[in-house]
Amino acid sequence: MEKLLEEAMKLIKPKMIVSFGGGNTVGRLMKEVAKQNLDITVCTPSEVTKQTCLDLGFFVKELDQVDHIDLGFDGCDSLDKNLNALKSNGGIHVFEKIYASMATNYVILGPKERMQEQLSSDVFLSLEVIEPAIDQVVDYVKKLGGKVKVRQSSDIAGMVRTKLGNGLVDCYFDNWDKIDDINQKLSGFNGVVGTSYFHNLVTFALLSDGDKVIQIGNAK
Repeated sequence: MEKLLEEAMKLIKPKMIVSFGGGNTVGRLMKEVAKQNLDITVCTPSEVTKQTCLDLGFFVKELDQVDHIDLGFDGCDSLDKNLNALKSNGGIHVFEKIYASMATNYVILGPKERMQEQLSSDVFLSLEVIEPAIDQVVDYVKKLGGKVKVRQSSDIAGMVRTKLGNGLVDCYFDNWDKIDDINQKLSGFNGVVGTSYFHNLVTFALLSDGDKVIQIGNAK
């Protein structure tokens, strides 16, 4: 087992309610946890992960069946030195934030390169937007100085729709120096359900650096 997974496994105790997000690293962790036959309850914001958990034999609960989460594992697209994250590509950030806010410890797993002083401008900020407001949101992003794309499906004609039936509007800026201000303005714009910027939600990160694991932040 790779070192990163070993360190993550040490955090899991019997009787815990554990949330698993998406991504390859979290997927490998789930398989290792399943091998140990630990007495835990699992929940997840991802429909894909949910099916994997069921296939692995986990006892899975829905969000409305839990009142707290002891430990949450997830990946991210970019992480800064203050443990703010962009989780944009998956498009399920609205649900991921709900799970993250319920977790006593919300842990990001990934390679060391995923963390930089500042969030990577190569990673867009994704907005979940109700369909009637998409054009207005697109115009507003442009007024703020950003470029924007409404995410299109690669499987069928038309835009990608979330579990709630909304669209995803992906926003690109030259850098994320002012992401807190941009995120605040976009979050408050009529029709925006949520953004993929995770501010003050990550408890700590476990980052692989060759055969070492670096921990940024501390468990509660």
